[in-house]
Amino acid sequence: MRLRQPANRMTDLEANQSGRNHQSVLHVPTGETDILYCCPACRSQHTQRLSTVHMSGLSQFSAVTGGIGWTGSPAIGGAWTTGTFQTQLSAIAAPPPKKSHRKGLLLLFLSPLLAAIVAEAAFLTAQRVFGTTLIYEHLATISFFGLEIGAIALLLRVFAFNQNTWPKLFRQWQMSFLCRRCGQTFIPGSAL
Repeated sequence: MRLRQPANRMTDLEANQSGRNHQSVLHVPTGETDILYCCPACRSQHTQRLSTVHMSGLSQFSAVTGGIGWTGSPAIGGAWTTGTFQTQLSAIAAPPPKKSHRKGLLLLFLSPLLAAIVAEAAFLTAQRVFGTTLIYEHLATISFFGLEIGAIALLLRVFAFNQNTWPKLFRQWQMSFLCRRCGQTFIPGSAL
């Protein structure tokens, strides 16, 4: 019994009607499809998807080192190192990063301390310049709420970017190609 795979018009051409002398011949598309993946700047077909360029430039490594030395008495040491190596081209082709909430959260939690420092500085400055004493508690409260509002605004901006803008940038990155001849990045079909 002979199993036959359905013909794939992109890769297979039947050379014989009976199927005994089946040959695979690379099908080279003509017309519109081969233009889509050409670089719009130099018309080169030597292109690669940005995600593939990024992943092909990453490699994991691990190393074990050891040594024997003399520091007044014999010493033996060893270490195990692991990490990731990345080429410059891979770093250039990296996906767009999401914004971090770290600064907003740090400001949110440190605002009481920062408000006290700002209030103390304003109190001392006002006392030296104007010779009057301002109410310290009011300065600290105003500074605290100002910093809290600033931290919340920063967190909302980061959240809005990560929810609305970043997915669009990521989809665009996933569809983008890099010309390996001139370095142009493009989305196939958009520059035609």
